[in-house]
Amino acid sequence: MDLLSDLTEPQREAVSHKDGPLLVLAGAGSGKTRVITRRVANLLQHGVAGPSILALTFTNKAAGEMRERIEHLAPRSGVWVGTFHGLCARLLRQYADRVGLDRGFSIYDQSDRLKTVRGTMESLSLDACGVTPEQVEGAISRAKNEMMGPEQYSRDGRSDHVGSITAKVYGEYQKRLLKSSAVDFDDLLVHVVALVRHHPDLRAMLDARFKYILVDEYQDTNLAQYAIVRGLSVDIQNLCVTGDPDQSIYGWRGANLGNILEFEQDFPGCKVVRLEQNYRSTKNILQVADHLIRCNRRRKPKGLSTDNPTGSPVRVTRYPSEVEEANAVATKILSLVREGEYGFRDMAVFVRTSAQTRPVEAAFRMARVPYQIVGGLSFYERQEIKDLLAYLNLVVNPRDDVAFERIVNVPPRGIGATTVERLATHAQRLGLSLLDASREAASIGGIKDRPARALRDFVMLMAELIPARDKTAEEAIRQILVQSGLSKHLDERAAGGEDDRRANVDEMISVARQFDEANPGATLSDFLEQVTLSSAVDRWNDDGGSVALMTLHAAKGLEFPVVFVVGLEQGLLPHSRSIEHESQLEEERRLFFVGITRARRELYISHCQLRDFRGSRSVAIPSIFLSELPDDESIEALDLTDSGGYPTARIRRALEPTPGANQTGFKLITAADLRGGSKAGTQPPASTTGSSWTTGMMVVHPEYGIGRITALAGMGEGRKAKIAFTVGGERTFLLSKTPLRPLSGRG
Repeated sequence: MDLLSDLTEPQREAVSHKDGPLLVLAGAGSGKTRVITRRVANLLQHGVAGPSILALTFTNKAAGEMRERIEHLAPRSGVWVGTFHGLCARLLRQYADRVGLDRGFSIYDQSDRLKTVRGTMESLSLDACGVTPEQVEGAISRAKNEMMGPEQYSRDGRSDHVGSITAKVYGEYQKRLLKSSAVDFDDLLVHVVALVRHHPDLRAMLDARFKYILVDEYQDTNLAQYAIVRGLSVDIQNLCVTGDPDQSIYGWRGANLGNILEFEQDFPGCKVVRLEQNYRSTKNILQVADHLIRCNRRRKPKGLSTDNPTGSPVRVTRYPSEVEEANAVATKILSLVREGEYGFRDMAVFVRTSAQTRPVEAAFRMARVPYQIVGGLSFYERQEIKDLLAYLNLVVNPRDDVAFERIVNVPPRGIGATTVERLATHAQRLGLSLLDASREAASIGGIKDRPARALRDFVMLMAELIPARDKTAEEAIRQILVQSGLSKHLDERAAGGEDDRRANVDEMISVARQFDEANPGATLSDFLEQVTLSSAVDRWNDDGGSVALMTLHAAKGLEFPVVFVVGLEQGLLPHSRSIEHESQLEEERRLFFVGITRARRELYISHCQLRDFRGSRSVAIPSIFLSELPDDESIEALDLTDSGGYPTARIRRALEPTPGANQTGFKLITAADLRGGSKAGTQPPASTTGSSWTTGMMVVHPEYGIGRITALAGMGEGRKAKIAFTVGGERTFLLSKTPLRPLSGRG
């Protein structure tokens, strides 16, 4: 096929580029994935062998989409497409012995690594030191992202109390991981950096193997990922990176904005292509986004333009409280669905922190709006699924002490915490895994006969299950469920009313079957790797019938026809931790920019006058970012607060281009204006009759507030209107008798 005919000139430049470094600065919604996949297809058309092309991104979801597009353009090409962590896991399986691991090493998720940190702190008598395991785990993760090992961290790490405790825990934590032949997410990267740095022969071999490397979302890479990419691009510098500095929002977990800003210094003479045409959003949404992000200093200047329609103005609304804000969002969603243009799946609500979802969830439940929390408790984090995965991990890696501790008494076998504690002490003294130590349980002081027999039986069970490692994922799960007694245990609990647990395990069998069908010849380790490395967005089940509720960070890479961004207040967005630091404030602005640019057709932004949050009620200060939005027709501002006795949520649309008129940058017409007051110098509009009423017209009612006409029927004095109100629900009025007043324009 002709790979260039339907592309813009900048897209053609990027796709046609063959040899040498290439930086593609891709604005939001600019067709970046199309450019990457077309470039891969173009390389293949020019004789480049598929296995010599490596394409890396950050989520399985993005990798899957890229893989499908490449397969469509060039079937069975052999191009390796995956995530950074997936690539590193594959390389470590091959070269595990060079970093002291078994090939069947375990990958610890967040809960596993936290448990290991907690156990390490307890063993060092640091469990009452005033620092939480979560703080230590976070500090260790940041250190690894900055390529600081335990020794360097002890010398150069933080000097505060958390830093001093972390310095004591870090090295012992790493020893525990190696003893269990386990890695955490950060280790996957750190170990591969070690392979690249300390094994020149291996680095050169990989450099020659992957002659063309493409990295998506390069602005999100940390120092470890940077080191890997640089290490594989020394001899052959056909490195292409795509990204957008304006969408770098993961600095808090180690992403280094300098990687993309300094790419031209790293690769002098590299070609730079800017993709500035947006295919996603309306002109109004894009105007708001572009105006905001220009306030940042650390960026690569670029323009954003689109041939899409102007669209509705971006709605900015101030509510009395978070309850009215949430109720209004729920009501608006129901209204949009009733109008028939959108389904629930077309809409998303974004918050800055997960704690903000509470009032939104309450409003959704009351209004019966179906929703899913993206990034909440995932399927794989449920107790019964974690138990099953622990069995699988122990089968693959008998040294996995975290998995052992989780399942040694599941189902109940009479092995209590005291027994496990004494077993662990014995194992640590002799340098044994807990499973190996269990073979000696009868001779360990303090362990009674009954639990010793139970430990012996557990050892025998695991010996019987070891052959399952060579079976498909579905076969292994079915065998483990029966032989371990888990299946019978779950059936008994289901009989007692806990049937969800049985249903979840049955669903896990389906997950395994689908994996086996999609990956013929894959091992049980491959299955566990995919499950462990899947992100919150990868796990999101887009069932087609639910509103997505998520944090702004989770929204990266997604798009929706309708988006609501709530809580635009100082301390929330921008977050309180960022307000005093310019670099962090710029990242918060980028985060808001990402939220805005997820919207395709309609965007609703809101903030409150008062907010109950984390146990306290306070007056909310509008976000500084609101004052950075444009003062033109791309914005429509509403103030639904009232201190003069007029019912709340009864205000008309009201933006006049008066820069600096108030703390948000908008001049708002409020309740006083509707009563004939002088705040904005206007009078309320007169009532209208006859044919002036139209479907879609915005109206205001003294009792029900602001709404939109969704249907009209009848003629003359008998003419009726059905109206969906922002807060008051749907009502029908006889127009000749109603106190309704029209507002200018359509909603």
